[in-house]
Amino acid sequence: MSIFTTHPHEQGVSYSEHLGFAISIAWRLFSCVLSFTVHALFPFITIKRQFDLEATSVFLMERNRFIESAAAKSRFDSEPGRAHLSPRHNKPAVA
Repeated sequence: MSIFTTHPHEQGVSYSEHLGFAISIAWRLFSCVLSFTVHALFPFITIKRQFDLEATSVFLMERNRFIESAAAKSRFDSEPGRAHLSPRHNKPAVA
């Protein structure tokens, strides 16, 4: 396993999924920083709702749930004797 795939694999996602995940968060935070910087310099320009603190917190929590569920699924699948079971119901997974 290469240095590029070790961490994504530990998180239960592919390299490209991890790249997209990280870039989406970086882009969102960059947009927020830009919005707050413009607002700081020009207080009469308001921050769009999608970039305010509350909306950004919700976005980050949703993305965090996504990556945590992928990592949990990966850990479940790697447990000996459990890879053939569905994580939700402990029943054989349907292909």
